[in-house]
Amino acid sequence: MKPNTFARAIAAAMIASTLLAGLANASGSPAKEKGKAEEGEEGATSSRSMDAPYLAVPVMRDGVLVNYLFVSIRIEIAQGVDLWQTREKAHFLRDALVRASHANDLSDPQNNNALNEARAIQVYRAAAAQALGAQAVAGVSIVATYSSQGSGI
Repeated sequence: MKPNTFARAIAAAMIASTLLAGLANASGSPAKEKGKAEEGEEGATSSRSMDAPYLAVPVMRDGVLVNYLFVSIRIEIAQGVDLWQTREKAHFLRDALVRASHANDLSDPQNNNALNEARAIQVYRAAAAQALGAQAVAGVSIVATYSSQGSGI
């Protein structure tokens, strides 16, 4: 193997492992804590889920980019669906979610720092169903939202 090819292979492996780790677990983030608080009991987050942290959502007003929202979501995998086969599609899921974030207006029309959560859940559920299969998606929830203008929501 050529030295250049070897370096590229190592770089690709490092990038892939970093991305998969991010999808599998957003450890240490406030998003994880919010999810536990919403469920009402410590440690209640499902092991049958896939997290997609920090999806960039552009906020456009009159054709001008005015902000970015960073959205972390959790996708619950349905019972009876092979969890490991589903997790093998994590890269397809991330791609579908990023594309959906940019193809749809997910911001609150009245507030540049806020997400239209109902619309976002609808869009992300459709993207997850496309990537993983409709039978695989039991639910989608917004775990955390942050604004690039400094207003955490």
